[in-house]
Amino acid sequence: MKLIFKLLPLVLIAVAQLSGAALAQTKGATVAPDPGMAQSPSMSTKASDKSNPLVRGAEIFEILTEAAPVLEATAFKKSLSEFEALYPEISPLLRADGKQRLDSLVTGVRTAWSKADRGALAIQSIEIYRLLQESVDYRGQPVPVEVPMLDYAGFKLKALLLSARPNWKQVGKTAQEASAWWAAIESRVTDKSLREAMAHTIAGIKDGAVRKEVKLLRFTAEMDLILVDGLEAFFNSRPAAR
Repeated sequence: MKLIFKLLPLVLIAVAQLSGAALAQTKGATVAPDPGMAQSPSMSTKASDKSNPLVRGAEIFEILTEAAPVLEATAFKKSLSEFEALYPEISPLLRADGKQRLDSLVTGVRTAWSKADRGALAIQSIEIYRLLQESVDYRGQPVPVEVPMLDYAGFKLKALLLSARPNWKQVGKTAQEASAWWAAIESRVTDKSLREAMAHTIAGIKDGAVRKEVKLLRFTAEMDLILVDGLEAFFNSRPAAR
């Protein structure tokens, strides 16, 4: 529990600074556009394009994951209907194996719902989120793919911890993946408060996975999700990487 008390002030400082930056932007602050962004993305599959079917589909299942513990039938049906309407646009953007996995995961979502297994519903949904995000073209975009993958890690941990008997092998795998994703971008995060808060969060996730501490993992997963918003704001305020 000492890690929680150490981590919380770091996260609060990072969040406060990010909130200030966001407020400045709403009052007219601007960011110089990156000349490289002038190139038009093919097939509209760039990560920053909110009309991108892959991004929109991922958002549907991110919401399903988050809402899984309390999701009502009307909301579930609405989300699946939205995905079904989007599916003809998503399908051509996936490779054959990706499409096959997507179909299998969607079947898993429906099965989990029919069995009232909220944990399985959350896990299947966040795996769809990952599949779709990994199919997006992040080249030349300000936000690197590791950021949505860290988002995935936080939600995956929360989903795994819905079970009274978590799959600790999967928890450990997710913790290691989160550590690798963070290591890939840590040096690019020049905001010291944000960088330190995220580093401590990842350390907490790894520690919680090794010690099988549910309370610590739930806390650090929530902190991860908060800080992912901060990472998105940080990278969006800078020119895209080439």
